[in-house]
Amino acid sequence: MKKSKKQSVKTIVFMFIFSTALISTYLFIRTRTNPIASSSASSMNEVEKLLSKDISASYPSSPREVLKLYSRITKVLLNEKLKPDQIEKLADQLRLLFDDELLKNNPMDNYLMDLNVEISDYRKAKRTIMNYVIDESSAVKYWEKEEKKYASLVVSFTTKEDANYTKLYENFLLRQDSQNKWKIMGWEITDKKNNDSEE
Repeated sequence: MKKSKKQSVKTIVFMFIFSTALISTYLFIRTRTNPIASSSASSMNEVEKLLSKDISASYPSSPREVLKLYSRITKVLLNEKLKPDQIEKLADQLRLLFDDELLKNNPMDNYLMDLNVEISDYRKAKRTIMNYVIDESSAVKYWEKEEKKYASLVVSFTTKEDANYTKLYENFLLRQDSQNKWKIMGWEITDKKNNDSEE
């Protein structure tokens, strides 16, 4: 009878230790993997996607796609609180979309300085880009001049400052380079009113 009681106590103690070890292991694994999961989820935000994008390897195929990527990067630059190195890397990404002539007229140092001024102005005014709308592919105007192909397309940016919304239309000029990639030559503000195309 004593032996059986001793055996029961040993079994209970063993089961208790085993259960405690099992629960501890589960909790340890759970707390160790959760930070990894949340960290990898946050690394998939728009900033990280744009920073890790290999634009040279998968260059946008049309003027509209070029401006879609340009607008995505611009929105992040002006809306997000970024570190100086992130701003510089995103500026590098943007410049991959620029025509050689535009790059020549805007050396990196000058471009970065102007970009930081614009970012600072947005911060001070508490202004954000709410969305952007790019004209449909059918609205792209194409032409040739001196054996070079050109295209123009309008992008509208809706900004919010306090409770006020403003729509700004910008007409972009692009030129096809020697590798048939559409590159941004420049842009100007236009007074286009009837833009009901979707992004």
